[in-house]
Amino acid sequence: MTRFQTVTRRFALAAVLVVAGTLGVATAAPQAFAGAQTLMFKNRAALQVDATAIEFVNDGIPPRDYPHVNHRSQLRFEDAAREWAGGRFQLTGNSVNKLRITIKGSDLTEKLLPVKKGIKGWFTKDQSAEYEASLQVELAIIDPNGQVLSSASGASNNTMTVREDATEADKQQVWTGMIIAAFDLLDNQLEPQVRQVMAKYIR
Repeated sequence: MTRFQTVTRRFALAAVLVVAGTLGVATAAPQAFAGAQTLMFKNRAALQVDATAIEFVNDGIPPRDYPHVNHRSQLRFEDAAREWAGGRFQLTGNSVNKLRITIKGSDLTEKLLPVKKGIKGWFTKDQSAEYEASLQVELAIIDPNGQVLSSASGASNNTMTVREDATEADKQQVWTGMIIAAFDLLDNQLEPQVRQVMAKYIR
């Protein structure tokens, strides 16, 4: 039995990234994620963007008070956004426009779960905390005057639980995997929309 358990079938990708081959048993040693190399969209071809620069805007910095825990994560949403952009968008330089990537919202929260007490609790390890990663991103093509020529937006959400014996290092792996999964899921949602509504600038 692993220390981690997915709670939504739709987001099994997070479990694959975090659990498989990393913490297959409770005594397995934590391993660090390899940053951008673990992002599944890296296997997809880069989108060609008629622009000369990429601009990042973060309007979705999570709060630092509980139950928000993103400030404790080794991987932040903004850093993951830059890795995502570097892997998925290739600037052609064919125009003076720029691609603006705006994080509209991002958060990683913790919800404590009830665990067994007494003698029963000695022999079982319950799922003691549920984490939720949420992300909202907007892509926009901006002309030199700051006018939005075309835009598309998407969002993703995934959840995972950890056992009560999870260490801080275990949680770090879960959080990293969830943030990575958030961008993979976002990428899956955004690409068809981008190809349809932003085809004049991104292909």
